[in-house]
Amino acid sequence: MTYSVGIDMGGTFTDGVFSNGELAASVKVPTTHFDLTRSVMACLAGGATAFGTSLEDFLADVGLFRLATTIGTNAVVTGTGDTVGLLVEAGAEKSLYGPSDPAPALGVFVSPDHVVGVDPATAAEEVLGMCRGLVQQGVRQTVVSLRAERRDDETHLRELVRDRYPAHYLRSMPLTMGWETAGTEDDADRTSTAVLNAYLSRPMAKLLYRTEGILQQAGLTVPLLAARSDGTCSRTARTTAISTYSSGPAAGLGLAAAETLRDGDAAAVAFDMGGTTLDIGMVVDGAFDINPTPEIRGVRVSLPVAGIVSVGLGGSSIASVDSSGVVTVGPASAGAVPGPAAFDRGGTEPTLTDADVTLCFLDEGQALPGDIVLDEESACDAVAALAGGEPVDAALMVRAAAHATAAAALQSVLADAGVDAADATLYAFGGAGPLHAGGVAESAGIGRVRSFAHSGVYSARGLVDSLVRQRYEASMEPRERATTVLARLLARARLDLQAERLPIAEVLVDVELVDDSGAAQTVEATVDGDLAEVASQVLAAAGHGDGAARPIVAVAVETLSLPPEIPPEVLERLAADRHTMPGVRSPAHAGLRHGRWSSEGADIATVAPDAGSRGSHPGDALDAERGDRAADVLLQGNQRARERGVCWPEGVLSTLLVDLYDLTAEEVVHGPALIKCAGSVHAIPPQWSCRRVDADSLLWERSV
Repeated sequence: MTYSVGIDMGGTFTDGVFSNGELAASVKVPTTHFDLTRSVMACLAGGATAFGTSLEDFLADVGLFRLATTIGTNAVVTGTGDTVGLLVEAGAEKSLYGPSDPAPALGVFVSPDHVVGVDPATAAEEVLGMCRGLVQQGVRQTVVSLRAERRDDETHLRELVRDRYPAHYLRSMPLTMGWETAGTEDDADRTSTAVLNAYLSRPMAKLLYRTEGILQQAGLTVPLLAARSDGTCSRTARTTAISTYSSGPAAGLGLAAAETLRDGDAAAVAFDMGGTTLDIGMVVDGAFDINPTPEIRGVRVSLPVAGIVSVGLGGSSIASVDSSGVVTVGPASAGAVPGPAAFDRGGTEPTLTDADVTLCFLDEGQALPGDIVLDEESACDAVAALAGGEPVDAALMVRAAAHATAAAALQSVLADAGVDAADATLYAFGGAGPLHAGGVAESAGIGRVRSFAHSGVYSARGLVDSLVRQRYEASMEPRERATTVLARLLARARLDLQAERLPIAEVLVDVELVDDSGAAQTVEATVDGDLAEVASQVLAAAGHGDGAARPIVAVAVETLSLPPEIPPEVLERLAADRHTMPGVRSPAHAGLRHGRWSSEGADIATVAPDAGSRGSHPGDALDAERGDRAADVLLQGNQRARERGVCWPEGVLSTLLVDLYDLTAEEVVHGPALIKCAGSVHAIPPQWSCRRVDADSLLWERSV
């Protein structure tokens, strides 16, 4: 039995999806920032338990292991990366070779005080003195980035520093070289890319290498594959820190793109809201853009990134109020520890989750992963300070501010894509996505939403189908034969495929050949057999054999390996949550304290609850209903479901409480309603209706 593992480590929770081709399981645990490897191991332990085996035996049978993390994204959004120093050519200290003075990266990823201008011809002792000065200022990573024509001088500076501060010394100085990080000829882009890579390098390296080492000691026999920003993955040894940026959201965006083809949605917006970050991506005709030079916090870098906009907004985002009474939410986050005040783990600052609990979107006593039980009193106390002691008023302002921020980001993404909001469908996932998608969609002018039974582990689910990708490039040196260079690149590709334990005979690679006119051709090839012969065949097929009119000046080899997909019937079982670990608290068993929300077999097809009672103040109505949180309500056919008062923007409304798995296909629920499934709550606003499309998904539509 061979398992496929996809783990997505977020800023608040770590999600896992596991499959053996016949059964599937999902697990969600809190992210332990003091030791991130504990989150991964706890997730794996849950997966092993779900399949009734020991962790050691489970790891021994893992065939593919992919790990994504938003740790880099969260560090960028919250400004908590490493302290970076930068050596550039004298005169470029403020511009960093770009047109702006100061450069956008200054004060964002590197302090202006930590940028030093050097003359490559300067005496060695003077350069080393500059490096010592950076270290004494607390710099943890140093970047050397000279102009493109000074590449040899850049190498000389690296050797100079490494000779004086060798790696085996405790006082060694970690260096990042511009050319090693990005091969672009653009000096400004290359410098910014190297700086951001250094900003993220130490925490990412610590996480990935330590995790892989612990996994191997525990019994893992295959390499750990790190997810990357373009939606693919590779071995940790061939992964740079910057390439992991937004890797978890990219996996979710890739899955959303595939599902738009299934669902027939020509234009869709992926809305991935977790505990720390909201990630938004545009999908048109089943495809999403890869931006080769994205702007990250206003800084342009050379990095292929899925077209995702990240906003510091999630369930654990901290709310604050300024002197004029304006409430903002994020980007600072309480994470999972101490977490929102409602977690009752020492957190005291108000968060979006606290607002959700105060307004009864989330229930007192509701269990979350990691033995977290929501405490309403703590949530109310935390948010009350934002509005002069009125928790409901404050909570309404927090949700409104969060939705306004998210809607503005959505509208910007739609405008950039040239898509009208009325023509788009919002794909809501992430732990907090379905809870806030309705309000955000209304604010943005979107009238259709899809959410998913496995919304809480959606990106981890996307990892299970992600491609394993590598790219190898070389420029032709004088008198070098194209056959020799291509065979060398094919050999590197084969070695990496072997290291990744992928079937060499089944993998096809794309070979790109560029001649001296700049024209490029792509030929498909294999890396099985005699590689010199393969290289000759590729060149001949492209018309570049002996006697070719134009010489080859550059060669690239790209491998893309697609692992086996989880069968549809297994996905249905995952969506129906029939294989989540028994006896362990996880999203599958995180219900309300009142048990199931709706009666077995209830006919929900024609339910449209009345507006319910309004007190003179929303808080009065909520206080009146908190004594009996969920009351019985009579449905068509004299069957009973549950409802309770929830404070929507329109006021306190009687809101239907439904379990997704009590709905049959095509049954319709009219809002306001809260639909529970697999650890997420889907908040259907008034004037919206929702129906279960299949075992996996819900379709919401605005009625007016």
